[in-house]
Amino acid sequence: MSDYARHLYPDLAAASGLGAALQAELQAIGSGPRVSELDKAVNLVVNARVESGSRFSQVYIAAKERLFLFDCWSRGVSLAHGATPSLTYLARVINRWVGSRCTPADLAAEFGFVTPEPRAGVYERGEEVEDRWQGYLSGIGERFRELTEIVQAAAKRPELRQLFPYTSLNMFCFSRCTGYPFTRDTPHVRQLPGGGYEVVGPDGRVLGRGNGEAAADLVVRRLPARCGPAVAGTAEELDQA
Repeated sequence: MSDYARHLYPDLAAASGLGAALQAELQAIGSGPRVSELDKAVNLVVNARVESGSRFSQVYIAAKERLFLFDCWSRGVSLAHGATPSLTYLARVINRWVGSRCTPADLAAEFGFVTPEPRAGVYERGEEVEDRWQGYLSGIGERFRELTEIVQAAAKRPELRQLFPYTSLNMFCFSRCTGYPFTRDTPHVRQLPGGGYEVVGPDGRVLGRGNGEAAADLVVRRLPARCGPAVAGTAEELDQA
């Protein structure tokens, strides 16, 4: 830890790291979750993580001022973030998030330095699948013009409309869960340089080629058995269910 960093974070230096210092603060308020310090070998005390069930928070320290930056995740989705110079308040907000079922709005009402993510309410209401589809349908021409045809075709198939869509590079993908990491057991579609699309299976094999309508039909035919609506959570949580 540099002398400058020690000046900004004497409490962390005294505790030999962010993880240990945050753990002590959590214990002081009677909080049980354990803190795991990340990338310590590379970044010394730069970041840490506190997790309980499907919720977790990641913490980072600023380099040029005393400031703890954190985010609040639930079921694979970042729902809020914030920053505070106080290690004590950091521990309190993390304890509240991982130790309860409070909403991002609840957290922001209790702690003025917390800001809900713009689409947090969509996830809280369970509307994230349709919201994501509407976002692609209204804006795909601006961001990924080459995927416009497949997005519009896929949106007309109920079997695909119930899944959570996402893009990866130049590919249009479908997940059976709405949190990250997404499932990777459904086909995805990528544009061919000369036009049209190529449907690729989860194992990387090319399943076929065609226009948007043909590609969407092929994805439907090659979906996993009993492929139902996308559920809240991550691929790992879905596997454990």
